[in-house]
Amino acid sequence: MVKNKRRLKGGGKNRPYKRVRRPGLDGTSVVRLGSSSESSPDGLSELSEQVASRLRSSVVSLASFHGETMLLQCTGICIESSCTNATSFLTSSSNLIPPTCPEKDSLTIKVRLPNDQTVIGWLEFNKTCNDFAVVNIENVHGFHGTTHLNLDHEMQFKPYRKVVAIWRCFRSGLLMAKTRVDLASPSARIYQTMLSTCQIDKAGIGGPLLDFNGNFVGMNCSRTERKKTAYLQRDLILQCLVNYGIVKVRVEEGVDGVRERIRREMQELCAPCYFYPRGGGRRMINCLEAEFDGDIWSELDKDIASKMSRSVVSLASFAGPAKFFACTGVFIKCNSCSATILTSASLVRVSGEALMINDKLRIEVCLPNKFRVVGILSCYNLNYNVALVDIMGYWSPRVIEICQQMPVTSCMNVISVGCLFEHRKLMAAKGEVLIGKQSELDCQELCISTCKITKAGIGGPLIDITGNFVGINFNHEEETPFLPIDVIQRLLDFDKGWTTAADTCAEGGENRRLLPGPCPNGGTAKYTDTVVEGCENRWPLPKPRVLGATLAELGLELINRSHGSDVED
Repeated sequence: MVKNKRRLKGGGKNRPYKRVRRPGLDGTSVVRLGSSSESSPDGLSELSEQVASRLRSSVVSLASFHGETMLLQCTGICIESSCTNATSFLTSSSNLIPPTCPEKDSLTIKVRLPNDQTVIGWLEFNKTCNDFAVVNIENVHGFHGTTHLNLDHEMQFKPYRKVVAIWRCFRSGLLMAKTRVDLASPSARIYQTMLSTCQIDKAGIGGPLLDFNGNFVGMNCSRTERKKTAYLQRDLILQCLVNYGIVKVRVEEGVDGVRERIRREMQELCAPCYFYPRGGGRRMINCLEAEFDGDIWSELDKDIASKMSRSVVSLASFAGPAKFFACTGVFIKCNSCSATILTSASLVRVSGEALMINDKLRIEVCLPNKFRVVGILSCYNLNYNVALVDIMGYWSPRVIEICQQMPVTSCMNVISVGCLFEHRKLMAAKGEVLIGKQSELDCQELCISTCKITKAGIGGPLIDITGNFVGINFNHEEETPFLPIDVIQRLLDFDKGWTTAADTCAEGGENRRLLPGPCPNGGTAKYTDTVVEGCENRWPLPKPRVLGATLAELGLELINRSHGSDVED
């Protein structure tokens, strides 16, 4: 959420800031929840006794055997199914059934229950493409119908919410848990795999990920080398199990909501960001997700393409489910568990206002690995239209070097890099710097390049032919302005230091400060606590429009499309 932020400033006295507590990424150590094998107090004191008790009696361990040899083991969670004469467990498919096993019929599935009883199970449902399965056992007293997990409970999304991963070891029967942070994006597609910072054992694959109220968030499906765990979203699992008649759903409206979400996502995937009317070769321009004309990304030097692909991200801001803006950014700083992205303040700027942002927007970042995480606006300057966005849980990104001295010279060959948010498509446009040409935007410190980009490239890096950072791009129909590296260095003021996502400062609205822009007389205002009247820079964006089309033609085109007309003009 756009709540924790402070303005970029180039000087002045330090102001006291209010510290904002955030869930730490270090979390807690692995703890053991009581079991019959070894009695111990609950380690997750943040969970209620009711939730902890339900987990102790519903999480099981599963293992596949070939004869007496154990092949694989994983964790499962009891779910309410439509089968009245059996008890069902949701678990991992790939971590239970060996894909290379030549004789799957000879496999035996054993389930270790919370009371240390081991029973034989059978594979009731196997969704290999999504890597989850349902294993059934004959009804066991005290288990069926009382300890199942409710999959159809809707939850309100909260960024960086604390979650707990639960798993049980097959040999020892111990129930293990780890609390960390959910890195999910609320606008992610239902089929996309999400991440949490819960680091689990291999036996934990197939186990549940829950919030601290005991609500099912998803099923842990794999581990990564970066102290993160991927999980399948609840909505995907629920929809598949309902479609195949595997589970009961108490609240049918919840399933209808999931189906509606899938339908809406498919419409968005199929809808183009612009269309070509049938007559005269006319087309819509200045859309958020438009690609660069003459994209040369495939022609870039391999080293430069590799560097940019790990440094460049796409960002989008949302007002509820509606996308407000989308642009590009670049990693400029990272530490062990967080990273900072340099981008354009158009991401949160109120359209038509020089000094106002929309505090209610939600920021999301599409990472180089295509995962989406929530971003936090930490610093911004509306006069120069730049912003810093912090993310947590992304380890060791490729940071672009912006501290070096890079003189901008006339006719300098440059490359603009941009990235689409919806599909993580990297784009590039080449051109040269035009020294002496004044931008049509208000900011007098902008330079101009001949690179042809779209709105999606706003906030993206401008680099030279060797990959060195030159500035960040903005967009205008007749030109591509960019803010040069020396201005950015002055704004960030690295010597004074600045905050990160792990320790973000918030400043009250009454204490907000901006770095003034150029004075009306052509000079540059010194750093003050307020913006000099008349010095604020406005950053208008090109509005979507149809090239070469009259209003009558455009209206007729829309009417024909809405009625499914196939008549050519």
